[in-house]
Amino acid sequence: MLGTIRNSTGSWLIKFILGIIVIVFVFWGVGSFRSQRLNVLTKVNGEDILMESYRLAHANMLDSYKRMFGGQIPEGFLDRIDIKQQVLNGLINETLIRQAANEIGILVSDIEIQNIILAIPAFKHNGVFDQGLYERSLRGARLTPAVFETQVRQQLLTDKLKALLFSGLAVTEAETRDHYMFENEEVNLSYVSIDASECETEVNATEQDLTLWYESHSENYMTEPQTKLRYLALKESDIDDANVTDLEIEAYYKDHKNEYEVKERRRARHILLKISEGADEDSVKKIRKKAQKIRERIEKGEDFAKLAKENSEDVGSAKNGGDLGFFSRGMMVKPFEEAVFSMKEGEVSKPVLTRFGWHIIELEEIEPGKVKSLTEVKNSIATRLKDQKAKNMIWNRANEAYDEIIQLGSLSAYAEQHEIELKTTELFSQKKPPAVIGGNPELLKTLFALNSGELSSLLQIHQGILIAEVLEKKAPYLPSLEEVKEQVKKDYVREKAKELCRLKAKELLEAAKKQGLEAAAKDEGLKIQQTGLFKRTDKTAKGKLPPAVAQAGLSLYEGKACPDEVAESGNSFYVLVFKEKKDADIAGFIAQKDAITKRILEQKQQTLFEDWLKHQWERASIKQVAKI
Repeated sequence: MLGTIRNSTGSWLIKFILGIIVIVFVFWGVGSFRSQRLNVLTKVNGEDILMESYRLAHANMLDSYKRMFGGQIPEGFLDRIDIKQQVLNGLINETLIRQAANEIGILVSDIEIQNIILAIPAFKHNGVFDQGLYERSLRGARLTPAVFETQVRQQLLTDKLKALLFSGLAVTEAETRDHYMFENEEVNLSYVSIDASECETEVNATEQDLTLWYESHSENYMTEPQTKLRYLALKESDIDDANVTDLEIEAYYKDHKNEYEVKERRRARHILLKISEGADEDSVKKIRKKAQKIRERIEKGEDFAKLAKENSEDVGSAKNGGDLGFFSRGMMVKPFEEAVFSMKEGEVSKPVLTRFGWHIIELEEIEPGKVKSLTEVKNSIATRLKDQKAKNMIWNRANEAYDEIIQLGSLSAYAEQHEIELKTTELFSQKKPPAVIGGNPELLKTLFALNSGELSSLLQIHQGILIAEVLEKKAPYLPSLEEVKEQVKKDYVREKAKELCRLKAKELLEAAKKQGLEAAAKDEGLKIQQTGLFKRTDKTAKGKLPPAVAQAGLSLYEGKACPDEVAESGNSFYVLVFKEKKDADIAGFIAQKDAITKRILEQKQQTLFEDWLKHQWERASIKQVAKI
């Protein structure tokens, strides 16, 4: 049941709210921190956006994407999203919002900022704001208190401006009902799918065909730029004298005690009686009465675990007598959590309603929260401090080595002086780097920017520090047809098969319009499938169609059974035909009304704010002074 009713976001996010705030303010907070005159990047209505502000915002955005991708940003991702323009646009947005807020007299007081910061759990120790913890946390995010407080002010300004813009927005019940009926309407489609791979055997690739294809698509067969390196890798694993003292361990423990807090945990059993989606009020009451009767049986002495096995509709926990194991706050949906954490050991709750249904809960055990003792965490702290010392020591050694390499004039001279054997890579491209370098796109970009014979700076790799010298560079070149003939043939056959299948699908669609899909498919020996009834909110028709194809099918109706064009997804082609429609059941409207109303209002607010911001851009004087 934990997998069913735990809140997927997890309460640990609250502890790390600082990280969230830093990401939120990537676009909003860095344009106005510095009063000193620095290089101007852009002017917005006469107000300067500084190059230094851009660099800070860019670094923050880069960090946020690295966290998103687990430390390694996919190759080409930053270019695809145009991160440079993204960051600059964000700084312009921040400036326009602040200027508009000033124009209409929106103010944020120091007390408001103070109250926000004092309430952030990440800055509290034992429930009380800790100034030292606050400053250390900000340093870890490359921020000062002044900068962070400016960010908070900017966000509060933005929130107040939005509140003013949104004050007149409303959603009528008729809008909500129309949305409900539209979203919950169900459609059933008949379809035939044809995959390009089925047509590959029909493609005859002659020598002339392959030559013409190769000549007209030669850019696809160009090799990647390649480079060959000689390098010295200084590894953290080679550091064997990174020792830490008991005093250092104790100081770290004292400084980071909040990291070793263990939340109170509770162990409970439950019996769940599910409520089906769209159930009316009478059904909800009927299920509650059933839950109440089960509770009365428990109060009379019947075994909770036995009743859970017999009655609970939570399959995962029912077989274990409803046992959910231990959990802490933030792991369960709110009504369930509030009930459990207000109970005493051995107590059985009244029926509790959540979005899953009615629960009867028995609290079995309370495990109080505590702070782990120094003895319990000493080894893990020692390991952490040793790792940090090893990192510092390897950087110090790398700096010393680099200085000596410069003095001696070459990497080879340094290796000879210290009797070190340098290692050499084979020629490699950015797409296939050697293991020692890994796939870090920024690191590869730096290495491939070096000229033949040039020495790199100190480069961080996953093992430690790399100092590399370029031995050879190989420019991209076009291999002969014979060298890439196998790949040319695969590409040619794949593309021609796709064209053949597209033509077959179009012919089938035209036949289906005239004689129906069943007759048309039968003539071609093709199999007809059905999606079954699915809602508009189901983007894949119960997993039977790609999203774009399902969307095309939802545009069909009784008066227009066939689409104008064949639907495509990747190498597959779909001929769709409308089969039937089922209107939404209005009985489920009440249960979904509030959620739909909220969603429509949020959509209106987003659209209004985007339109407002677009208008600010149109009326503003924005002049880019320097290149990014």
